[in-house]
Amino acid sequence: MENMDTNPFNRKTLTEDVLKEWQNLLNETAEILGVPAGLITRVDGKEIEILLSSETDGNPYLVPCTSQYPDSGWYCEHTLRSRTVNLIENAFNDPQWKDNAAAVQLHMISYLGMPIERPNGGQFGTVCFIDNKQNAHNEMHIRLVKQIKRMIELSLRIVLAKAEIDQRDRLINDLSKIYPICSYCKKVREETGKWVSVEKYVSDISGALPSHGICPHCYEREINLLD
Repeated sequence: MENMDTNPFNRKTLTEDVLKEWQNLLNETAEILGVPAGLITRVDGKEIEILLSSETDGNPYLVPCTSQYPDSGWYCEHTLRSRTVNLIENAFNDPQWKDNAAAVQLHMISYLGMPIERPNGGQFGTVCFIDNKQNAHNEMHIRLVKQIKRMIELSLRIVLAKAEIDQRDRLINDLSKIYPICSYCKKVREETGKWVSVEKYVSDISGALPSHGICPHCYEREINLLD
């Protein structure tokens, strides 16, 4: 169940305005739910981190805070593994969680969290709300957190779409330039002055990989040479 690939969404790619909107969501939802902590976590390879933490009274979770993944011991790891809503009413009454560090050391005993998926279906992390008292939550609370999960996932799609548009615009701009090409070997001179193959030049600009073949004219020529 663990997702060990690199997460392309980080503080740099998400941009300040996206993170600010997510921070506001955490702050307001934690206040509505009446809990001291709301978190957005992020998984990247073998690490899990608290990306954002609500600015609420009594919140013991600080940013940045990281742990190994898997085997972090975090409530959120179970949410990622289950890939669905995770509700812990009271950790002290649950054999799985009664000795957990969050419950024993921080006395954060109630948890409501959901996994966040990247546009490609991979794991981004979680959104969760944690209480220092027993809290069963109700169906309205669960629907609210589900909606926040969807809003965050929509934000990720928008960020990805913008990145793809920016890459396309750069590609069009680069390909529209006049570039020097050798009349003999057909290598292209880069801006650095280095001569590279056409395949490498196009690949560096677009990210596309070449697929070699032979055109009809060259095919006929080679056949004639063999005769």
